[in-house]
Amino acid sequence: MKVELIGHMKSVVGKDVLEFEIKGRMTVIEALKMLPKELKDILLEGEKLRPGFLVLLNGSDVRSLSKGVETLVLDGDTLTIIPIIHGG
Repeated sequence: MKVELIGHMKSVVGKDVLEFEIKGRMTVIEALKMLPKELKDILLEGEKLRPGFLVLLNGSDVRSLSKGVETLVLDGDTLTIIPIIHGG
């Protein structure tokens, strides 16, 4: 699985793409919990996504999927994390 980091999220870990191998069944929220602590602390509040971030699974907003963050991810999938709060 590939995790693409957009905007200031890249600077948190110094990379714009992270890759993880997924074995067996894993949900979006479980995959997000595999991220480095610095990202998890920003993105997650317990079992929920914090407001201010858009998480896409293969281009679809996970919040719009029928199972939301409980949607299963596969090894070839891509999660994209986009901060949606910005200055202007």
